[in-house]
Amino acid sequence: MSKNEASEEARIKAWKAERARIAAADKAARVQQRKNELAEAANAAKEDRQTAAISFLKSVPSDDGPAPETPPAPPKTRSRLGRGLARVRNLSLFTGMVIAPVLAVAFYLLAVATPLYEAQAVIAITKSSDAGSSSRSGLLGSMDKPSNLPEVFRADTYIKSQALMDSLEAELGLVTEFSGPAIDPVRRLRTIPFLSLSKHMQFDRFVESSIDVQSGLLTLYVRAPSEDQAIGVSQSILRNAEIQVSKLGQILFDNRQSHAAGVRESAEKQAADAQAALVELQFRYQEVDPKNRVENIYARIKEQEDEVQRLNQEIHKAQIAGVGDSLQTEKLVALRDHIRNEITQQRAQLVASEGSGSVPLNNLLMEYELANLEVELAREAVKTAIEAQAEAGREAALNRSLFQVVVPPRTAQTAIYPKIPGTLALVFIICLAAYAAVTTFRTARD
Repeated sequence: MSKNEASEEARIKAWKAERARIAAADKAARVQQRKNELAEAANAAKEDRQTAAISFLKSVPSDDGPAPETPPAPPKTRSRLGRGLARVRNLSLFTGMVIAPVLAVAFYLLAVATPLYEAQAVIAITKSSDAGSSSRSGLLGSMDKPSNLPEVFRADTYIKSQALMDSLEAELGLVTEFSGPAIDPVRRLRTIPFLSLSKHMQFDRFVESSIDVQSGLLTLYVRAPSEDQAIGVSQSILRNAEIQVSKLGQILFDNRQSHAAGVRESAEKQAADAQAALVELQFRYQEVDPKNRVENIYARIKEQEDEVQRLNQEIHKAQIAGVGDSLQTEKLVALRDHIRNEITQQRAQLVASEGSGSVPLNNLLMEYELANLEVELAREAVKTAIEAQAEAGREAALNRSLFQVVVPPRTAQTAIYPKIPGTLALVFIICLAAYAAVTTFRTARD
C-alpha cells in the first residue's frame, strides 16, 4: 500500500468517526428535548389539578366564615368570550363596510337613478373615387387601412367637441336639461371648479362615439331618458356632423380652385406681359419679323455666291481657251469682283449697325427670338394652368366627402343604464376588499 493510499484511508476513517460523533450528539439532544417536553407536560397537568382542587375547596361554604369570592373564569371560558366579542365586532364592521354600502347603492340605482335609453347609429364617410380604388385593390389590398380614416377621425373629433355641445344646447337646450332634475344627481352635468371638471368633460356620459379602423365606420351612442329623445338627439348630431363634413370638403374644394385660378391668372398675366414686350420690340425697331429679313439676306448671299462660282468657271474656261485677256473676260472678272463686294456688304449688314443708336441685325434677331420664346412659353403656361384648373376641379369633386348613415339611430326596448347587476357586483367587490384590508390590519395590530 502506498503512502498516499494510507493517508486517504486515514482521512476517510477520521471523517466517518466525526460523522458518528455528530449523529450521536444529535440523537442525545433529541432525547433530552423529548424528556424536557414530557416533564413540562407533567408539570402543566399537575398545576391544572392543583388549580382545580383549590377552586373546589374555595367553592365549599364554611359555617363560620364569610362567603368565598367568585373565582375568575378559566382561560378557556375567557377565550370563548373574546372570540364571541370579536365575532360581534367583525359582524358589525362587515355590516357597516359591505352590506350597508351595497344596500345604499341598490336603493339609489332602483329608486333614484334615471333610466337612460341608448340610441346607436353607424356612419360611413366615403368618396366617389373610393369605388374604383376598392375594385382594384384585390385580396392584398383589402388588408390595408381604409382611405377615409382622416375624414372619419375629423367627424369623430367634431362629435366630441365643445362646438357640437354648444350647437345642441342652442338647438335643443340639451345641456340645460341634462344639468337639471331630469337626470339623477350622480350623472347630471355640473361644473366642479375644485376638481377642474367642466360640463364638456362629462358630456360623454350622454354622447359618445367610436371608430372601427378596419372598416372605417363610426358608431354614435346617444343616451337620454326616453327613446324618442335619444333618437331625436342622434338625428340632430348626425345633421350637424354632416354639415361640418360638407363644410370642410367645400373649404378644401374652394382652396384648390382658388389656387388653380391664381396660377392661371398669373400665367395669363405673364403671357400678356410677354406679348406686350414683343410688340414694344417691333415698334421700337420698326421691324415686324427680323427673321424674314435675315432669311432674305442669306438667300441673296447664296444666290450671289452661286453667281460668283459660275463666273469663276467661265473665267477659267476663257483662260484655258487663251482668251483670258479679252474684253469679255475682263468684264466677267469685274462682275465677279462686284458681286463679291455685294456679298461682303450683305454679310456686314448682319453684324454692323446701320446708324448711331441702331442695333445689329443679328442682335435684333436674338432679341426678337427671345421675346417670341417668352410669348410661347407664357402661352404654354396658360394652357397648362387651364388644364390644371380643370383637373383640380375634377379631383376635388371626386374626393369630396359623402356623409352616409349606414344604420339609422335605433334604441333598445328597455333602458340599459344604469347597469344594476354589474354596478352592485363592483361595489360589493370594492367594499369586500376594503373590509378584508381593515380586518387584516386589526388582526396584525392585536
